[in-house]
Amino acid sequence: MSLFVRSLILVAVIMVTAPAGILEARGVYGATPSSNFTLYVLDPELLAGWNTPLRDYEKKFIPAKYHALPILGGWYGEGFVPNREVLLGSGIKKAFYLPMRTTDSRSITETLTKLGMEIITFSGYGMSDLAPCFRNMGQVFNRKERGEALAAYAETTLAQVRSAMGNLPPEKRVRVYVALEADGLASVCRSSERAEVFEMAGAVSVHKCPPGAEESFLRVTFEQLMTYDPEVILVYHPNIMRIIPSHSRWRQLSAVRQGRVYFIPRGPFSWLERPATYMRLIGVQWLAGILHPDLYPVDIKAKSKEFMKLFFNLDLTEKQIGELFEPYGTF
Repeated sequence: MSLFVRSLILVAVIMVTAPAGILEARGVYGATPSSNFTLYVLDPELLAGWNTPLRDYEKKFIPAKYHALPILGGWYGEGFVPNREVLLGSGIKKAFYLPMRTTDSRSITETLTKLGMEIITFSGYGMSDLAPCFRNMGQVFNRKERGEALAAYAETTLAQVRSAMGNLPPEKRVRVYVALEADGLASVCRSSERAEVFEMAGAVSVHKCPPGAEESFLRVTFEQLMTYDPEVILVYHPNIMRIIPSHSRWRQLSAVRQGRVYFIPRGPFSWLERPATYMRLIGVQWLAGILHPDLYPVDIKAKSKEFMKLFFNLDLTEKQIGELFEPYGTF
């Protein structure tokens, strides 16, 4: 993380955690999807609105009263920024942001400052950032007990996974290809910050990217994918997941022939990627259990039920839990 971002975080934390600065905030603008989703699990009543309309599959996990929150836009993907006139007219005075990259941080900070918003920001992108982020949020938003409960889950989960996978030698790591986009021909770079969750689960991304492009979603030719010939394929889009097992071209890959193609769960948000959020706490357990069941034996349905109750206050049935792992919904 750059010096600029570290300085920004330090200043913001000092600003919002001063004795007189504990916030009983209502109507907080989340600048990015990961920021908004994190506000939601701390307390959905904090949300001023969504960055984008909720998808139908997301609505299944979110109470109806939050479906109609205003759409305020945000910073996400390539080139997406909010409508400043909409934000200015909203009258929102507080914004929450989990920084990712220096350029994004500077642009977001400058824009929100010009709109007269008080910016609350913590480091919360990395896996090790999750627990302190929840604790800081609990303090700042006067939700200490809730923040502590989420932080404790993060610490316990990551300690368990690290204990099980920490001594895994490089040659035992499973070579995975993360199939992004509707055709599956884009992936996560091996050296990307987003690859952290795969490494923690005992995997290594097969996709190597040139210096400076690590955080990009670079296209992959099928010829390149055949050269990679990954041991496991993790699929983001449900449509391509339905196509891959029987498609003659994809069946040239050993992972497909051996039935080692898995849909990345996304109830209510992606468990691993796009965006990378606290959902990785359940996602890393799911992936470690698939890739290294001998090292990380896990009852993922029971773990999922526990996670959904704590983070989303949902008591899912066995049928609903099972559906988490099916390639449902469309984009």
